[in-house]
Amino acid sequence: MPSPTVGGKSPIPVLLHASDPLSEAGARARLSDQRAIVLTGDGSRPGTVSLLVANSADDEMVTQWCASAPAGGPRAVLVTGRLRKAGLSSIVAGGIGAVVWRHEATGPRLVRAVTAVARGEGDMPADLVRALMDQVSSLLTQGVPGCSPRLAVLTSREVSILRGAADGEETGEIADRLGYSERTIKRDLHDLMKRLHLRNRTHAVAYAMRAGYM
Repeated sequence: MPSPTVGGKSPIPVLLHASDPLSEAGARARLSDQRAIVLTGDGSRPGTVSLLVANSADDEMVTQWCASAPAGGPRAVLVTGRLRKAGLSSIVAGGIGAVVWRHEATGPRLVRAVTAVARGEGDMPADLVRALMDQVSSLLTQGVPGCSPRLAVLTSREVSILRGAADGEETGEIADRLGYSERTIKRDLHDLMKRLHLRNRTHAVAYAMRAGYM
């Protein structure tokens, strides 16, 4: 039987991964009345978002997920109580598009993060976004080997889109500012991430900064 629709849209399938039974039970309880998503045991379903719940981003479950996630494959939301900011770029490169602190992980907050990741967007706490930018800026300043000034050619429109994303603009706001349709901006982002094998908007912003465009 097909899943019931919410406002004309099918619920987003979510595959839950938890580091311990208590974390799993807590996540299921918070999501039990959220109709915008549906928990699934089939990670191969189109559009599936993985929800990783762990005490720390260094948890073995999180590490294994990031190591095994194929490029362009499943996307994830990480719910955690601890995250070393020095390792933030690694989890972004590993396919995690959103981070939610455990103490903020209400049902609606989790749905917001899952929805953002399903759209190919990012959802990070402001302090983590700043930390990620600081990391990339530091690499550029120090001239770390392998951090070339131009890793790939980006168009002026792509740079404008990524600058808007870095400033926290939603897709519709970027479209209004640049004078294009929201559909066009989404297509440009999709094409950019596919071309450069990037996992989400946050990863794309980090790439542009590392390449010297921002």
